[in-house]
Amino acid sequence: MLLAKDVVAVEADFINVLAHIPGTKEQIQSYFFSRGIRVPRTNYEKMWEALTGRVEHGGAGSAVFDCLRENMPSRLKELLQQARRGKAADLRTNEPAIVWDFFFQNGNLKRVGQLFLEHVQSQGARLVSRAAVAPTAKVSKPYEIALSFAGEDRSYVDEVARQLQKMGVRVFYDHFETVTLLGKDLAAHFGEIYGKEASYCAMFISKAYARKAWPQFERQHAQARALTVKREYILPLRLDDSDVPGLSSTIGYVDIRNMTSATVAGILFRKIRG
Repeated sequence: MLLAKDVVAVEADFINVLAHIPGTKEQIQSYFFSRGIRVPRTNYEKMWEALTGRVEHGGAGSAVFDCLRENMPSRLKELLQQARRGKAADLRTNEPAIVWDFFFQNGNLKRVGQLFLEHVQSQGARLVSRAAVAPTAKVSKPYEIALSFAGEDRSYVDEVARQLQKMGVRVFYDHFETVTLLGKDLAAHFGEIYGKEASYCAMFISKAYARKAWPQFERQHAQARALTVKREYILPLRLDDSDVPGLSSTIGYVDIRNMTSATVAGILFRKIRG
């Protein structure tokens, strides 16, 4: 008989591994590296197969899916029914966090979503039980993290943003928002993003960041937001030793000048997902 303690022990890893399952050898390497797991270079694929096989086919995984089916938010049920019919889900920016655990930003299922639907089908069960559906999860901020940076540092930040997106993080990065930003009052819109609509702000500090107008505009709104929350909001990432006007020297930072973009993305992922 499967015990509750067995389910709790693997639930977080089960969802994390299957939701963010990488594809290429390089992505698998980045996955282990970002979590500080040392694996011989030639054994990355074998280690990944062992890891996913254990969580995918273990009894705990089945129990997690059964629990989800019994208590599924109605919005997730609706989107999974679309996916079951082979359609991409029409995602909103303010979807509950559990929806983003199952879908990529383009509306296609993550690996964990595919396995869940396969599990339901193999059990001959309904997508949701006859029991009352649990209330929809509390709506989170539209973005888990907003990236603030100078244009001179874009090539590095772009890589970090794409790594976060692959991990399923709802990230605000202007190049991901080209259509949304078209025609908008950028000052007002960016003020809303950095001041209200993100759960964290990653600040890529450099000489260019300290002297340019737009980064300072973003920083001011982020600092105003930081005053209203009861936990850390600004996450400083140093590309050099520049001082940023108005940013307290006592705020904890990470020196990333010798880190890969995958490592930085891994650090941010662990911070925002706890």
